[in-house]
Amino acid sequence: MAPDLSDTQRHLPFFKRWLKSVLSLPVVVKHVRRILELQDWFIVPTTPEQKEIVRLVKRIKREVRMALNNQEAYQIYTTVQKVAKVKGALAEVGVFKGASARLICRVKGEKKLYLFDTFDGLPPLEKIDEAHFYEGQFATDFEKVSAFFANDPNVIIGRGLFPADTGHIAKDETFSFVHLDVDLYQGTKDCLEYFYPRLATGGVILCHDYATIPGVRKAVDDFFRDKREVVLESSRSQALIVKVS
Repeated sequence: MAPDLSDTQRHLPFFKRWLKSVLSLPVVVKHVRRILELQDWFIVPTTPEQKEIVRLVKRIKREVRMALNNQEAYQIYTTVQKVAKVKGALAEVGVFKGASARLICRVKGEKKLYLFDTFDGLPPLEKIDEAHFYEGQFATDFEKVSAFFANDPNVIIGRGLFPADTGHIAKDETFSFVHLDVDLYQGTKDCLEYFYPRLATGGVILCHDYATIPGVRKAVDDFFRDKREVVLESSRSQALIVKVS
């Protein structure tokens, strides 16, 4: 015999209203937000250094929109910190509003930081990219981004399609760290072809979207298939490659 659901159905609207009212209480909202915020960290910060990194990421997120989660931001900071002993400049391709670049500035010391972006959004897409992005996506104000770094020393900004339009700016540099966040297959492939020969031994390429975007993964896997370096996939979306020779 089928159970009588009439009582349950009759009380369901009341229960929904009650649950909504409870979840909207300020104390509940505060704790839910706190839980979600902590969940976005792959560590619970305990050391003074870790806590300072957490505070720094929060400050930058208040200044400007950051298209990275907390774990990815933490990975950028600590990687730049660790490659400090490797000679060479730093670079980021795919700057957007400058949040991750600002994070790099806070730990780069006196090293040069090259920032490359079209600032007009994504260029024409290939078929492998079309399900995830559209042409012109992530356009941002070049003047605002430039002003954002006006007080940061040794920051060089290249506007245009990289490397076709702006690669000449850094063609004679050696790099210790490169952050790629270009979203697309061809863009990722072009960046790897440009930076890999210029990467110092012990230098690092950190690539965003490797675990989540098929075009980025294919570009990285294809490029390193016949090379000695190992592509290390993070617990979130990044891939990290250390130059071994």
